[in-house]
Amino acid sequence: MRILPAVAAALLAGCANLPLGNAPLEQCRAETASLNAQLATAIAERERVTRTASRREEALRRQLDALKAIERSILERDDRVRSETR
Repeated sequence: MRILPAVAAALLAGCANLPLGNAPLEQCRAETASLNAQLATAIAERERVTRTASRREEALRRQLDALKAIERSILERDDRVRSETR
């Protein structure tokens, strides 16, 4: 995504030199379509990375919760053993 501004500038450089009026967008349709496709690709990739990171975060959170539960049960068992030996 970092390279996108340079790509956008290169794609639209020719369009920037067109005079206003006479539908300059029609003359730049290929450039704007290409930029649109690249933006859509970049957005889709960012969304994919975000979803992957969210899934990973949730998996790690579940693992941490499971480890905390194990730790609690060990501490509770140790407390019971101590109280039974007194």
